[in-house]
Amino acid sequence: MTQQKLSQTQFHKAKVFVHAHARPVDLKLFEHYFEGGPAEAVLEALAAYQNNDGGFGHGIEPDFRLKASSPMATSVGLQYATAVSTPSSHPIIQNAIRYLFDSYNADNHYWPATSEAVNDEPHAIWWHVNEINTPDETNWPNPSAELIGYLHQHASLVPSKFLAEVTARAQQNLDFSEIITGDSPQKYNLMCWERAMLYLPNEMKTAVFTAVTRTFQTYDAIQPDTFEELSALHLAPSPNAILAQFAPDTIAQCLDAEINQQNEDGGWWPSWHWGQFEEVWPIAKQEWAGKITVENLHTFKIFGRLA
Repeated sequence: MTQQKLSQTQFHKAKVFVHAHARPVDLKLFEHYFEGGPAEAVLEALAAYQNNDGGFGHGIEPDFRLKASSPMATSVGLQYATAVSTPSSHPIIQNAIRYLFDSYNADNHYWPATSEAVNDEPHAIWWHVNEINTPDETNWPNPSAELIGYLHQHASLVPSKFLAEVTARAQQNLDFSEIITGDSPQKYNLMCWERAMLYLPNEMKTAVFTAVTRTFQTYDAIQPDTFEELSALHLAPSPNAILAQFAPDTIAQCLDAEINQQNEDGGWWPSWHWGQFEEVWPIAKQEWAGKITVENLHTFKIFGRLA
């Protein structure tokens, strides 16, 4: 089967789009991936989203504009830091790990995604918080599982007793079901567990791999639109991803489909809509477009889909 590639002309249009519309942190990440730009330039741009308490906010997750720190926004900040292999010795990492230690709900063993304060600033309708409740097992992994992965990634910064405690809680969630559960959040739980898996102890890493694989086996057939607003490539951003190994032909089709969805302006745009704050949504939409475009280009690169 002939695999479609993004042409040099298409790539150039995407590059122009990123330079014109992407946030500085996404532009610097593009330059790092494709132009030899230094990792430190990405981290300098990323620092604008980090607060004095070590957590991230300021709309780094474009769908909620909360300036204050939140565990969910901090997970996004650590995704950027991980993308450029930031060492544990870097202040951005040290401060973020400190925030995770301080923001953990030790009584109920989880990190709340955000707080009620998210309601005070523009946000997508699905981020509105009526009250903070302890999540059940089907809602626990997002973002707690992912955050525990980062604690293992930077274990030298984490008190051993705390790391053991949160790891045991993660194991409890894995033991709850043979698959990764969740209704509409299931796809996000899958992403959180797979991001964490890279850094977990070997036995737990194997358990996550097995649970994620079993979960994909519950789908009748995975198509480019199976995960609705998410491209399947969000769950398989590299050939090493579990879904890419589980369904390589499907991922090949998804890559073809994603290449074909490039907009005339050179970018890839979000398929969702906030449903409120209509005056602010266009700003977030453009931020998402820059972020998605850089992520897609990087995915095409590592799958060998750039001409």
